[in-house]
Amino acid sequence: MKIRYAILCAGLGLSWTVRAEDMTTLAGQTYSNIVVQRYDGQGYFIRHDGGTNQVPYAEISHELRGHYKALSLLPIPATRLSGEKEEPAGPNDLQTLSGQVYRNVVLKQVDEDSILIAHDTGMARVGFTAIPPALHEKYRTGTPVAPDPAPDANDLVAAYGQVFRNVEFLRTEPDGLTFRHDGGVTKLGFPALPEELRQKHGYDPIAGWRYRREVAAQKALDQMLAAPESQGPATFSVFEILNEALPDNQFRISFAVRNLTDQALSIVATPQDGKMIALMTRTIEIPARAEGKRLQFEVPSIQPRILSISSGTYRTNCLLNW
Repeated sequence: MKIRYAILCAGLGLSWTVRAEDMTTLAGQTYSNIVVQRYDGQGYFIRHDGGTNQVPYAEISHELRGHYKALSLLPIPATRLSGEKEEPAGPNDLQTLSGQVYRNVVLKQVDEDSILIAHDTGMARVGFTAIPPALHEKYRTGTPVAPDPAPDANDLVAAYGQVFRNVEFLRTEPDGLTFRHDGGVTKLGFPALPEELRQKHGYDPIAGWRYRREVAAQKALDQMLAAPESQGPATFSVFEILNEALPDNQFRISFAVRNLTDQALSIVATPQDGKMIALMTRTIEIPARAEGKRLQFEVPSIQPRILSISSGTYRTNCLLNW
């Protein structure tokens, strides 16, 4: 028989977060748990543990610019989304015959029919047929910068070609690997990893799919619990929540309630399953300013996942850990 404490009460201001990526700039600044909200012609707009920032492309290594662009919540530049016209190409930019503009171009490689360039949002190979004829000589006779060193045993080359330098693996999950590298911390799904890593870590596509579904469902549940459902000021507080699995497939829940008002309250407690479906309802009357009225009940057959407690328009949800 085990007794567990509930680990989350939304109305009491407790929550947990799902870890995202870290971003480290060329200057060594690290932003933890980032979300790339959007990007424009100058850089990325990110949210992180310390707030929000705009990070210029120049502060991110060329090999990672496309990666962070792909993480953007807006998959296209904000200027295109709003219909705003892009600025004309400058002396360091390349505008193709189709009108696409690559900003702050650095020539990496010159071949017979194309060039490889680094630009503000990553790397690109551009054929000479796409480059205005007036610029052919400039790029055919240009001197490429020193090429990036070939990947070595400490590097990881993703299936789509991106190179992560000096990799240190941190965590293995059914759907992918999390690792530290020169540009920060990244998680790649197994489909984006080399075949030898998939085999080494026993990648099972079905298990990975199920794991992603479970993580997504848990994240949705956490967000639902963390979202405020109450209207008006708090009228009660909940503490000392205990839950106990009994031998006869019964599930006991008990908790204490403090009345924060000068009038009696009717408290409604509703244990729910993982889909927020009510399993039963219990009501308790609490005198004005009562310091610790306790309620206990048992739920048959189905293990409760959430305990919803309300009085009038005020409600708090608590996640139960069995």
